Amino acid sequence: MSISDDALRKVLIELQNRLVENSRQLVTVKAQIQAKEREKRLAELTKKELSALDKDTKTYKSVGKAFIKADLSVLNKEMDDRVEKATSDLVTLDKSKKYLERNISDSQNGLREIVGHP
Repeated sequence: MSISDDALRKVLIELQNRLVENSRQLVTVKAQIQAKEREKRLAELTKKELSALDKDTKTYKSVGKAFIKADLSVLNKEMDDRVEKATSDLVTLDKSKKYLERNISDSQNGLREIVGHP
């Protein structure tokens, strides 16, 4: 059973479009992963520096261009929350990355099959 050239061409174009779109999305997801890893690292380093301070040390929190006095425990909690959120976001982004990589691989295999088809 042979597929017509026109139908084969349509399938080829569809696979190419899907491959290009998934590749673009993968680049975006990888950039988001790097940003979240950076954000997580920054929060962890800040938490480490805060833990070295005495409990009675005056601490301030940046709010826009101003600094507001904040308790050390509040700042520690905020850093913990940031690390936790970044970690959960990284898990979600990693799942998206694997899904896109699998779709790209499937599209590439489909293209190879079509091109290798006599």
